[in-house]
Amino acid sequence: MVSAARRIPHPGMNPVRRYSAAVVWTVAAVLAYRFYRVVTTYAVNLFFFDEWDIYDGLFHGSPWWHLFLEQHGPHRQGLGVTLVAWLLKGTNWDSRVQAYAIAAAIVLAMALAIRLKTVALGPLWFFDIIIPVIFLGLGQWEVILSAPGPSAQAFPLLLLLAYCLAWVQERAWLRYTAIAALNFLLIYTGYGIFVAIITLVLLPLDCYHRLRTRSGNMIAPFLAWIASVASLGAFLHGYIFNPAADCYHFPYRNPAAYPWFMGLMLAKFLGIKHGVLFPALVGMALVIVLAGVLVRNLWLVWKDGTAQYGSLVVVILTGYSLLYAAAAAIGRVCLGMEAAGSSRNLTLLIPGFLGIYFHLLMSRSGYSRTLLLTALFVAVLPACIQRNHKEIENFSAMKHAWKDCYLASENVPYCDSSSHLQLYPWPPAIQDKLNYLKQNRLNLYANAQ
Repeated sequence: MVSAARRIPHPGMNPVRRYSAAVVWTVAAVLAYRFYRVVTTYAVNLFFFDEWDIYDGLFHGSPWWHLFLEQHGPHRQGLGVTLVAWLLKGTNWDSRVQAYAIAAAIVLAMALAIRLKTVALGPLWFFDIIIPVIFLGLGQWEVILSAPGPSAQAFPLLLLLAYCLAWVQERAWLRYTAIAALNFLLIYTGYGIFVAIITLVLLPLDCYHRLRTRSGNMIAPFLAWIASVASLGAFLHGYIFNPAADCYHFPYRNPAAYPWFMGLMLAKFLGIKHGVLFPALVGMALVIVLAGVLVRNLWLVWKDGTAQYGSLVVVILTGYSLLYAAAAAIGRVCLGMEAAGSSRNLTLLIPGFLGIYFHLLMSRSGYSRTLLLTALFVAVLPACIQRNHKEIENFSAMKHAWKDCYLASENVPYCDSSSHLQLYPWPPAIQDKLNYLKQNRLNLYANAQ
């Protein structure tokens, strides 16, 4: 492992650095509280859109393992829906619990990222405020308040940071047991599936380096690799590819649309909302940066092995976000470039920007590094300080209006029209479920008079 002390000056070297940890955690606490206030103020106790399908097992009394294995769209539900379904059962199916759980998962992922930085790259310093700024922007509000559910984005983010921490554990058996277990959970939990590719690359690379340098035994990483192959095989058993977009077609008629779509996704992460050409160019430049950072650090891992903790973590973070962005472009480009601006895309781009930050930290100290870190902070800050309250308020108001309308009229098409919110694409499909909620005083009926 390359010494973190050589990479980053220790906070004790000057008086300002002594208070860095307090500054970082204070910023993190303030932004986390903002998450809590948004959920408390705007979450509505009403299942919406995909949630009627995601929690279908609750209506049928399905056991937890059915919820874990359930497939919705192109992925399975795994840990996120299983955990939140258990919480729902204890709260009369109050769907606000899901919003709190998703927000908590993202906040906890941020805390793990700060811990990861200290383990892999050394003590906290002032620039580490970039970490909570990257993680806790409100641009991703749809993930918390709309209908993707907990498994698609939030819990994969949390598990991915835990997975990174597993790779930097010193004790071999703990390291590889945790890698195999978290790889299994990620494969089954939403878009965490992309970690399977990373694991299947890094573990053989680890074995190769150990064999080449004759350092340590290969039993633990080899067994972890066998477990990862078995996990992927188990996932694929009975799996049916079901694209999220009905218009999906591969290859798309214009392959150049793929990088354009990816670029718009990354530009949206920076809070660039208007225009097409400028955001796309900025975003595609970021795609190139991410790819360059990935290749550079993968080369270092190939050369020095997985004990090169900083580079190893950067490979995982940047590789994951690039895989996710590419898959999102392939799956959703047929919906038009507007789909690239969906806020639900942003959460799983967080690892990529964290990877860029870690890569800059590992560069030689000096004015150039300080300048690049400052540029990164300036780039990601606008998206964090944007309140997005107009979008959030409008969506929350429509959900409240739909709920009040239905409690008064119990007419789904009428409430869709009057609230300007379509609760579900095919209204007749949820009528029985709404009746069930009424009979058992659950969800929107829990506190109705």
